[in-house]
Amino acid sequence: MDFLDIMRQRRSCRAYQPDRTIPREQLLQVIEAGRLTPSGCNAQPWKFVVVDDPEAKEKVCDAVVTSDGATGAPWRHQVSAFILLVEQPAKVMQLVERHYHDTQRFAQGDLGAACMNMCHEAFALGLATCVIGVNEQSKMERHFGIPHGCEVRLVLALGYAADGGAEPPAKVRRPLEEVCCFNRWQ
Repeated sequence: MDFLDIMRQRRSCRAYQPDRTIPREQLLQVIEAGRLTPSGCNAQPWKFVVVDDPEAKEKVCDAVVTSDGATGAPWRHQVSAFILLVEQPAKVMQLVERHYHDTQRFAQGDLGAACMNMCHEAFALGLATCVIGVNEQSKMERHFGIPHGCEVRLVLALGYAADGGAEPPAKVRRPLEEVCCFNRWQ
């Protein structure tokens, strides 16, 4: 399948087949897509924690609910596996650190790129995904031993779509001429 076809067809899934498990081999293929992602200064400021054990998945389900009860994933208990994308300290070129006064300048963008590469690899494997951006860091640290200062930036939910791959609705995007210009801001 052409990459742009994958981009056009992949959707965030919010209804999964709860009784299906994902083979670890496929989970590792998804991780490999993240690991191979380019990063600023080749810092690779990430660690990926795969969560596929039922008890551990319940801990993720708890951690993606904030202390005030908010969650972006009410369907979280249906998910076959999660991947926690954890930001690591980045080693960047000295000129980057001097210019921005920040070694983490590119880290969040790098993690986002790694996450999308994982989403696209999962789609190519027949898996459905949804990126969860809300979590309670203190719960992640407590439940998974995440060191303080290493932020769980994203949680990737993976599974098999409940609709079994039915035709998704048309993807709605702003027109190309509205989001692109050449040589100067227009």
